[in-house]
Formats: sequence, structure tokens, C-alpha cells
Amino acid sequence: MQDTKGKVILSLLAGATAGIVAGLLLAPETGEEARTNLKKSASRVGDDLSKLLKEGKNRLDALKGQAPADSEQHHADRSAANALLDSLDQPGSAAYPSDDDLDYDGTGSDSRHFPGYKA
Repeated sequence: MQDTKGKVILSLLAGATAGIVAGLLLAPETGEEARTNLKKSASRVGDDLSKLLKEGKNRLDALKGQAPADSEQHHADRSAANALLDSLDQPGSAAYPSDDDLDYDGTGSDSRHFPGYKA
């Protein structure tokens, strides 16, 4: 298998150079006009980003204002989940193994775990 990475990189660089040269030669505006338009575009993008940042900050502040109600709900949900997990750890629950088979994790096809097996 031949190493063609060098050829690929060279082709990409040649294509990019040809594109830049064609763009400069065929541009419908002078360099000064292009720079002016570029500055205007950069200014618009900066203004848009500033606006988005302010909106995001306002949303974050609004969410912080709602935090006590959300944290109360979160606390209630967490308490319910803890109670459920505690009930699963109690002997007699479906998730708790029988006393005679404490090493069995509920998976696999070990024949000891089929009904009718006698030790």
C-alpha cells in the first residue's frame, strides 16, 4: 500500500491557493471596499453575539429566581427515590437474593439457579 498522504496534502494546498488567487482576481470590489465590508460584517456579528450573551444572562438570572421551587421539587423527588432504593435493599424484595444463594447476581445460565435444582 503506497503512502499518499503527501500527495493529498499537496493537492489540498494547491486547490486552496488556486481558490484564493481566483477569488482575488475575480472580486467585484476593490481591496478597500472589501475591508470596509469585512469590518461591517464583523461589527454585526459582534453585536449579535453581544445580544445573545445578554439574553442568555437574562435567562440564567430568571432560572436562578425559580431555583427555590425547583429545589423543593428536586428534594421531594430525591427523597422518593431514596425510599425506593432503601426498600429494594430489604430482605424479601425481588432484588434481594435468597439467603442460600448470596453469590448469584441474577445473570447467567448457571444450572443451580433453575427451579428443581437440589444441592
